[in-house]
Amino acid sequence: MHDEPLVRIRLQGSSLPASAAWAEGLEVKLPYSMAALLGGDSTVWKDETVRSHARKAAVRLRERNAYLSRPPASGRLPISYRSVPSSLRQIIGRGIGRLYRYRQAHWADFPGWPLDLSADVAKDLGTVSFEKTDRTPVILSHDIDSSEGLDNLIKWFLPIEEALGARSANYIVPFAWPIDRALTSEVRARGHEIGIHGYDHSNRTPFASHAERTERIVAGARVAAEFGAVGYRAPSLVRSRALIRDLAGRYRYDSSIPTSGGLFPVPNNGCASARPWKIDGMWELPLSLPRDGSLRFLGHDPAQILEMWMNSANLIANSRGLVCLLTHCERSFSGNPPMLKCYRAFIERIASDNRFEFVRPVDLTARLDERSANVR
Repeated sequence: MHDEPLVRIRLQGSSLPASAAWAEGLEVKLPYSMAALLGGDSTVWKDETVRSHARKAAVRLRERNAYLSRPPASGRLPISYRSVPSSLRQIIGRGIGRLYRYRQAHWADFPGWPLDLSADVAKDLGTVSFEKTDRTPVILSHDIDSSEGLDNLIKWFLPIEEALGARSANYIVPFAWPIDRALTSEVRARGHEIGIHGYDHSNRTPFASHAERTERIVAGARVAAEFGAVGYRAPSLVRSRALIRDLAGRYRYDSSIPTSGGLFPVPNNGCASARPWKIDGMWELPLSLPRDGSLRFLGHDPAQILEMWMNSANLIANSRGLVCLLTHCERSFSGNPPMLKCYRAFIERIASDNRFEFVRPVDLTARLDERSANVR
């Protein structure tokens, strides 16, 4: 079934069981054998054999493009891509994004863009009942790629979050630039979370030899212990199955797999799910909203970005998923007045809606562990 052709289908209420009624009108991609079952009425989903087929399909859809099979161009250079000046990298990224913006069928065939919940739909087609959580968890996260990012985090982003009752998770590169420990201590003292953002942001760790990958992960874990960090995020979201396997046992959770990755780091990457799941005993918290870097590279303005974030958050709330937003604090990404205004507006809208609650990943995974223990 892993290689079974996928069929694009718009879901009709009459063919959906109650557990998947939230997806009425949604366009998803499902394996051909499943799509054929949606041509009739919802009674077909009463058959446990059919439901079991749907649950297995959900796992395979989630894993279909969740991992990269080879490094992107940035990870194949003879030198670290970060030796290229940031301004030039921005120009290259925006050039690529604008070149491909209107070729979405090519780079977002599966998962679709900007949000694809096909795996969650398949899961709910195979579920007897639908248990809606009281409130949808919302994670605000930042990838801190430079000293500028850390400075801007404290200067601009934390005050916005704290004024609206939110606390963020902040992933710091351990060996790329001198980390100001006084600033990271301040971030933690104010109730925000620190996580680890790879090794040196060269995008080489996931596809390095086992020995080199282990050495890099162990070195990062030592910094994690210093910061009290329990979460990991791969730089540029460049991840492999081997990387995730090697992280397990050293971190409580990973948050490197996007729901819909779009064009970056490679076309057609993501898990098509907005729900946490466990990999080798470690929680995976998918990045469910389109991230600021991809949106900026594709040429979207702040107003369009806010609309996309809110539309995605509302659909995720209906689907029993996790809203997880990744932004960067550097001026070239979200650390500038127009994007800060967009970021503040998003948090204000979320804070004013009782369907949502802000939560740190460390607290969410503790809650998930407790819930899992109670189910046994």
